[in-house]
Amino acid sequence: MRFDHLEHHYELNRRQLLSGAAKLGAGAAVAMGATGLLGTAAGAEQGKDDRPGKGGVEVKVVGHYDDSLSVTGAYDGSWAAATSARYGKDDQRGTLNEVTARKTARALRMLDGAKKVVTHNLGHLMVNGVPGYRTFPPRKYEQRLIFLGYRPNHSDYFSTTTAGDAGEDEWRAADRARGPLAYDQGAAPFGTNKLSGHEERFPEGGTYQLATQLDGLAHIGVEEHFYNGFSAKDFNTPTGVKKLGIEHVGPIVTRGILLDVLGYKQKHGKGDVQTVNGKPMLTDTYRITVEDLQATMRWERIKGIEAGDVVLIRTGWDSLADDPATYDRYLATEPGIYIREAKFLGDHRPAIIGSDSWALELVGVPDPSGFAFPVHTELIPKRGIRIGEGIRTNSLAAEGIHEFVYFYMPQYALGATAGNTAPVALTRG
Repeated sequence: MRFDHLEHHYELNRRQLLSGAAKLGAGAAVAMGATGLLGTAAGAEQGKDDRPGKGGVEVKVVGHYDDSLSVTGAYDGSWAAATSARYGKDDQRGTLNEVTARKTARALRMLDGAKKVVTHNLGHLMVNGVPGYRTFPPRKYEQRLIFLGYRPNHSDYFSTTTAGDAGEDEWRAADRARGPLAYDQGAAPFGTNKLSGHEERFPEGGTYQLATQLDGLAHIGVEEHFYNGFSAKDFNTPTGVKKLGIEHVGPIVTRGILLDVLGYKQKHGKGDVQTVNGKPMLTDTYRITVEDLQATMRWERIKGIEAGDVVLIRTGWDSLADDPATYDRYLATEPGIYIREAKFLGDHRPAIIGSDSWALELVGVPDPSGFAFPVHTELIPKRGIRIGEGIRTNSLAAEGIHEFVYFYMPQYALGATAGNTAPVALTRG
């Protein structure tokens, strides 16, 4: 999620509302005020074969959903009361609590009888310059190389200044001026065994909120009010957060569901699909509706979403992040869900809701309500549901796989607000 869009989109909405010109894009014509929709039964009991997706139940009505959003619950404590009642007043994990030992065991049964198990990398390849928003320090990925014990052939690619040649302030200024050059630690190897080596380093601006990432519960709040009633005024420190940090996630093994909305629309000729650089994707501001999600589930023969599942949505938008020429387009807008869909999915208490886009939710359409990233508000501080972004699912879609074992372990980093290791899908070969 990009904070730099908050001010931009709020100002855009304000100007358009004042001029009477606020309109929804063609792909998002139902983004506001829709009501009276159906949901899928959450946490329903399975038959004797309790592997997910086997002997399940039919889709049931669980209520209706609309695009309303009120943050009153963040102030009066009712959001915290609801989450505390379910998970405890000191809870810092949210719906990850739904990934129980039994849930993990049931997920792994999907691999029973497999002669081989295939692993799918669901992450973006981290490359220097991968798209991220601009601020100071910038959110960026610029890996550099430290080398020692030998002299490279192409010495003109490397800095001749080492950390010991100048004071720290001077060295940092020179570092910023040099750009992405490697750091020479000296040509002399160590010891009689002539030890040489390499390490990576990152300039100021490195963050886990980049590329494939999992938003933590400390990432988004309502002013100082965060998940389960924790106050940022109490847990903010200069080096990280004292509550709701990514260290509380731990390893996750659970059932994953791919809702291949792009594949469904391609298969059934529903439109709302474009091709950019030979890659299919949903149109720039397409609003993925509850009906889209339900139709996709029926097409995939997924009968329900259970508590503790990881739900991933495929839009095809991630291909724009592969080419620097389309970075700006990738970050300027995206297809995605809105509040109604967040409520529909959130009522099932999934561990994670993710997408192959950079924010999960619809971006680039003026919002008459003046909301800024309302899906993030609905899911993270209100419900304790983490958001996955930039999760790549093309390999699963190419093989027609819509249910799998989802494995994830973020950086074990004290006080961090996100993790950006690549998730893994395990499937039957």
